[in-house]
Amino acid sequence: MAVPFAGRELIGYVIELTQTPPPGVEIKDILAAVPDACTLSRPLISLAEWMSAEYIASLGHSIRAIVPEVMSASVATTVRLISIDNVSSASPNQKKLVESLVSLGGEADPDVLKAKSKLRGFGTVLRQLRDRGVVEVLRILELPKAKPMSALALRITDDLDELPLDEIESRAPKQAAILKELRDAGDPVRQAEILRRTGSSSSPVKALIEKGLAEKTRVWVRRDPFKIEGVVRSEPRTPTREQADAITMIREGLDADTPQTTLLYGVTGSGKTEVYLQSIADVLERGKTCINLVPEISLTTHLLEAYKSRFGDQVAVLHSRLSVGERHDEWRRIESGEAKIVLGARSAVFAPVSNLGLVVVDEEHEPSYKQDHSPRYSARAAAEERAREAEASVVLGSATPSIESFYRASSGEISLAVLGRRIEDRPLPEVSIVDQREEFEAGRKSIFSELLREKMTERLSRGEQVILFVNRRGYASFILCRGCGYTPRCAHCDVSLTYHAARKILKCHHCNDEQPAPTTCPQCDGIHVRQFGLGTERVEEEVRKVFPDASVLRMDSDTTTRKNAYQQMLNAFREGRANVLVGTQMIAKGLDFHNVTLVGVVSADTMLHIPDFRSAERTFQLLTQVSGRAGRGELPGEVVVQSFSPEHYAVRAAARQDYLGFYGQEIVCRRELGYPPFSRLVNITAGDPIGDAARERLDILADLLRDSVPEGVDVLGPSPAPLAKLRGLYRYHLVVRDRGGSGIRAIVSSVIERSGVGGAGLSLDVDPITML
Repeated sequence: MAVPFAGRELIGYVIELTQTPPPGVEIKDILAAVPDACTLSRPLISLAEWMSAEYIASLGHSIRAIVPEVMSASVATTVRLISIDNVSSASPNQKKLVESLVSLGGEADPDVLKAKSKLRGFGTVLRQLRDRGVVEVLRILELPKAKPMSALALRITDDLDELPLDEIESRAPKQAAILKELRDAGDPVRQAEILRRTGSSSSPVKALIEKGLAEKTRVWVRRDPFKIEGVVRSEPRTPTREQADAITMIREGLDADTPQTTLLYGVTGSGKTEVYLQSIADVLERGKTCINLVPEISLTTHLLEAYKSRFGDQVAVLHSRLSVGERHDEWRRIESGEAKIVLGARSAVFAPVSNLGLVVVDEEHEPSYKQDHSPRYSARAAAEERAREAEASVVLGSATPSIESFYRASSGEISLAVLGRRIEDRPLPEVSIVDQREEFEAGRKSIFSELLREKMTERLSRGEQVILFVNRRGYASFILCRGCGYTPRCAHCDVSLTYHAARKILKCHHCNDEQPAPTTCPQCDGIHVRQFGLGTERVEEEVRKVFPDASVLRMDSDTTTRKNAYQQMLNAFREGRANVLVGTQMIAKGLDFHNVTLVGVVSADTMLHIPDFRSAERTFQLLTQVSGRAGRGELPGEVVVQSFSPEHYAVRAAARQDYLGFYGQEIVCRRELGYPPFSRLVNITAGDPIGDAARERLDILADLLRDSVPEGVDVLGPSPAPLAKLRGLYRYHLVVRDRGGSGIRAIVSSVIERSGVGGAGLSLDVDPITML
């Protein structure tokens, strides 16, 4: 609803009712209620309150994270011209602003008007015109963008006692056919659907209406996000012994007085999805509902067919790529109880299900489960909190669990179910590591090592498919003048610009600023400008050059901007219309192509040397996951990993598909350095157009924190952030590390409130997934 607040009108959310107003508070009238507003249940309000406290965020931000944007209202400001009687005696600046407003149709958003008029002191001039009665500044309630959709329908006339079908059929068979369809349907049927079924034109419909046998009405129409044709009902598969044990463990958790969290650790291709499906079926039999989170939007569409074939229209999908209308309709289907299973990305954890019984977090280790703006919540943690409130169970699934989750399982805090073998005992792929240093010393400077090229030639000649993984989009990581050493860098961010060959541009992948790529050096006018580093565009080009008969698809965030582009590419590859798939991490997990027998990791070192304590874990997870795309059918798989750091334990463990070996080494490092799971971190970042201002702000905060925190809490920094400049702001950060469970979040929140250094430009990330 729209409410007055500090001289403005804002959108407010009702989270509690009381008969007694707070003492000393002036009660004001509500300005307007929002029709068809999104309703938040008590459990969702409780989840918002938990997020606010857990992630040191305002309750308003937490509620807005839950309410779908397309179903939320807003209050907009507009400037409207009401009179020009007093303009003749106005100042030049006032006249210029009026002229700009007239050119915009007499009404405009203040920011648009400011840009149009290009006036310094815009606010003062606008206020002067308002005082003269020339313009008015209005606050307008903008209703939610999404509304229910209806369509024209037909039904048999309500007061009709008997249908004269025999009489009509002999003279007007089309009219009779339409009446039979309406009779058999019982409910109103969309007119377009009736005409399609009976092969009729609109003339028979008009005749039936004129005779009083049928009448027009309107029906609500669901905007189906994914119209999957020909879905065949599937039955549960007979589980393997390991799958049966996992299903039993989850079922026992559902039966327990206190439902449990289970970590389902299963190697790639071991059948985790079937465990999810059978556990969900068990939950539905109990009359409860389920939320199933996946890390990538592409995986949502990939899994939808499997879920729909098992559960039909009980499945709803929620993610950011749905249209406004689709998201509205899916939310309402869930809210009404029509859909009992929600499949979606991070924000699906807020789906308005009732009687929740199970939350599944697939690929629970994925960093995409962490929100990158306030409130910076973890969907994995939010899923466990929501389940705790609803007394529901949680399943965390992964072939490469996060270090924190596996530590919880190994210490007995949560249950552990293991799927150690692939379905039908298919072997894990054989992995070879190529030392790229040796390739370089031997004079082989191609993107593809000799071994990878040989393996690709062999597989393609046999009609098999190949996946090539490179975790950078674009053509080259940067360009360099060999004459003077100049490298173009982003003017707003502390990064070099990535070269995109298709459009011949340099682009910043942080702020999206772009510029034409130079052919000569802007600094020395030299002609020796060259591209360095690898991206998906470059790999795609090399495949076409080396294997001219190959059919290549490239899958990255540049090629999948169109709606359903993911699904169209995956379908093309699955159907064999392409035999080489080049892609970033969006192809590294969850995909199941039975004809893929070779995976090539073009560069395993992309994430290994990032200044972040999780870099080894990220590298191991990505290499293991993408390797798992090979050999998922009857044909055995093979993986070639190219690396300049082949001796690193993350690379070697991934080559062996040895999670336990990697975990054993990584947990020792974490314990020695005091990193999670042996501590909790709060990363506090300040950004300012003036670098010294950001650092001074954190200096004040750091001194206050050191005076306030108990023993066992370290305050590290401030120091320049690894990404020292981003979108025009210089960035410093400090890290608060709590080794003893001291409730540091409340202390940090209190200190920031007392310090006076909060507000814009200061961000707090509790349990950060990256330190950049």
